[in-house]
Amino acid sequence: MTLIAILSAGPAGDSRPGAGLRRLALLAEGLTLLGVVIGTTFVAYIWSDPERVRWHESGALYGLPVAIDDRAWLVTGAIAVTALALFAWAMWEARALFRTLGAGDFFSVEVPRRLTRLGYLALVGSLGGIVQRAATEIVSRIGVTPRPTQFHLTITSADYVSVIAALLLIAFAKVMHEARRLAAENRSFV
Repeated sequence: MTLIAILSAGPAGDSRPGAGLRRLALLAEGLTLLGVVIGTTFVAYIWSDPERVRWHESGALYGLPVAIDDRAWLVTGAIAVTALALFAWAMWEARALFRTLGAGDFFSVEVPRRLTRLGYLALVGSLGGIVQRAATEIVSRIGVTPRPTQFHLTITSADYVSVIAALLLIAFAKVMHEARRLAAENRSFV
């Protein structure tokens, strides 16, 4: 295939990716696994002590008072673990995608499937991050006296870019799926 020859440093008949792509894929695989380790370590460290949760949530809320009792500690911990699970799933999908691409299997049926899953996970993660911040603030501040009368709903430019990137991943997956379908259709005519 011409595209493989362009991306590969090897001869045109060689279906393995070039050394540069293999190194990039290997680096990206390592970064996805490192991200899961860092995220897990962070959640375990912060939520292993209610005082650390109070310190973390107060800092995230720019010094606003928070009240972390046992219930707030458990609920904010459950929210953090849920976000971590989505992140770990997305990183696992990304790792598998990089592994497939690093092996030179660019047109595998798994590529559009993994891109689609990764796109939807990124979409849920970016929109869920907005909800997570608001829910964590409500839970962290519900026991504050006097009761807070306002809560924040923060939507950052990073959230917006993440939604756009997620939609791009989904669109690229659909394009790749259609390209695979057309290639199969063209092969059936030959």
